Amino acid sequence: MVDFSNALNRTAKVKVQAHWDPISDSTYNLHQPTPEKFKRLKEKYIKRRFPELLDMTWKQALDLFKFKPIHPLKDYNSADFQAFLPPSSAKVGDVWELDPGGILPFLRQFHPGATMELAVFSNRTRRPEGAKGCLRAISPDYAEVTLRIHAQFKLDVPGARFMPAQFAGRLVLNRKAGEVVEFSLFLPPRNSNVGITAFGVADIAFVPRMELSLLSEASVHEIAWETAITEEKARKKLKAALYKFAEIEWTSIEETAELAKATDRPIHALVLFGALDDESC
Repeated sequence: MVDFSNALNRTAKVKVQAHWDPISDSTYNLHQPTPEKFKRLKEKYIKRRFPELLDMTWKQALDLFKFKPIHPLKDYNSADFQAFLPPSSAKVGDVWELDPGGILPFLRQFHPGATMELAVFSNRTRRPEGAKGCLRAISPDYAEVTLRIHAQFKLDVPGARFMPAQFAGRLVLNRKAGEVVEFSLFLPPRNSNVGITAFGVADIAFVPRMELSLLSEASVHEIAWETAITEEKARKKLKAALYKFAEIEWTSIEETAELAKATDRPIHALVLFGALDDESC
């Protein structure tokens, strides 16, 4: 067990850079409505659900989805990264919940509307334990934490939200110096990795890059870990901590067909649109 309760130097400063690419593709092109489509949205949805937006112009609707980080470069204290570490002692493979109060200042480097209360069309709010860390590796000099965070961004008009599938992350800590030497928090670049809602309708979109990363000249070479699990195993642990069904041992369709034939039992199949194990859909 390693105690992480005061692991970071409180006076050291670090810079974090933010990248946020525009939406490059979507199912219904909600982020780029034509003037005619926006007029129809006003007549069909906005008039009924968001009458306060009736004066919005087509250009203002386009500007709503022109994303860029509010702070492309931001200074942090090393101690700010304590929010990603275990609250006390931990061993490799342990998973813990992250405090939203410590995470949101990082997410608000993208947009001030960052929230970890996940809601879609109404005031009914789901409150999942949406941010977890896993101690992936430890050595006498370093520690590595794998991260998974779920959050949304309330945009600048009522009812408009930008909903990333998840943020995956990695933090490497120099234990002796009490400094963060590597840090990244990013939207996995999988197709259909964002949900967006606005004007009473929803869409599924793709953003090539949305990432926070440490701006540093330091280079961490290959570390001789004393104890470690693979990144894949760490990410499976995080998924299982967020989604109970992720503990299920899944069987391929080919193996399922053979098993059904051998046991003379039917296959009950469900076809899903979207993903079960993230928040993009």
